[in-house]
Amino acid sequence: MALRWGFVSAGKICSDFAACLRSLPEDHKVVAVAARNLDRAKEFAKIHDVPQAYQGYNKIAEDPNVDIAYIGSVHNYHYEHALLMLQHGKHVLCEKPLCLTEAQAKDIIAEARKRNVFFMEGVWSRFFPVYQKIREIVGSGQLGPIKIVIANFGDCFLDVERVCKKDTAGGAILDKGIYAIQLASMVFGGQKPISVTSSGYLLDTGVDGISSTVLKYPNNAMAVLNSSISCDFPNEAYIMGEKKKIKICCPLWSPTRIEISEDEKIVEVYEFPLPDIKWDFNYRNQSGMQYMATAVGKYIKEGAKESPIMSHDESILLAGIMDKARHGLGYYFDDETPPPSL
Repeated sequence: MALRWGFVSAGKICSDFAACLRSLPEDHKVVAVAARNLDRAKEFAKIHDVPQAYQGYNKIAEDPNVDIAYIGSVHNYHYEHALLMLQHGKHVLCEKPLCLTEAQAKDIIAEARKRNVFFMEGVWSRFFPVYQKIREIVGSGQLGPIKIVIANFGDCFLDVERVCKKDTAGGAILDKGIYAIQLASMVFGGQKPISVTSSGYLLDTGVDGISSTVLKYPNNAMAVLNSSISCDFPNEAYIMGEKKKIKICCPLWSPTRIEISEDEKIVEVYEFPLPDIKWDFNYRNQSGMQYMATAVGKYIKEGAKESPIMSHDESILLAGIMDKARHGLGYYFDDETPPPSL
């Protein structure tokens, strides 16, 4: 029986994910969509052949035909929407970043565990074949001890209001930096960094325009993670060991190619074509969301409550790292208390 999805929001990312689910009709079916505006929900339903359109997200939570809720709403609503769905016993896949703070992440994970349902933060990058190959290569030890991860993700989004406002949880770290941070965390096995420091600047709106976050790990290892909403970056990443290094070719968040180098020479190349889905996607390489959909369906079929590739504990860890990175720049939400000035 196909896993029945209810969509919390009818935005662009939801449209792309719905197209990926529709490419797997034997295993997945979008049965409902909700938006604040009913006309928008109906338009989405018409485009994606969804039988039920609702005004108001509580309708998804209350719909007995929905097995799992996909939360694709704006960042600042993730906490509210995730708790609503979990409290009604739904499995949940929530877009990243999971929420605004580590405290909120802990609340969500605690609720998921209490309800004994599947929950995962939708870090779709983790499910790409390239990321699987990276885990294999790093785990094999052929790079030698990993010394540094360098990742850059930046696009000029100054004309995107949501990304530039604090009340919609904008800024470079929350919108872009999550991808670089999760990569470093994956490479270093989900270890908690010894320290988190950051530098950058805030826009007039109070969110970070450009940020550089440095994570220090045991054994003299580190990660340098740069993110931007003020200008374009090369959007590549490097994993450097004592023997060899991996280059994750652009786009690092949804890559199809990596290069392994030794002594400044490329010695191996791995390429993985994207799923061939006939759809006009809103964002780059979005057909790769199919990988995540397949994994989630498998987990739920097996009765799993979380993913070993993107675990509950790691979602909490990532939220905590982003808290420290934001605070290092002076980016605090209204319900956070900055330390007293010296």
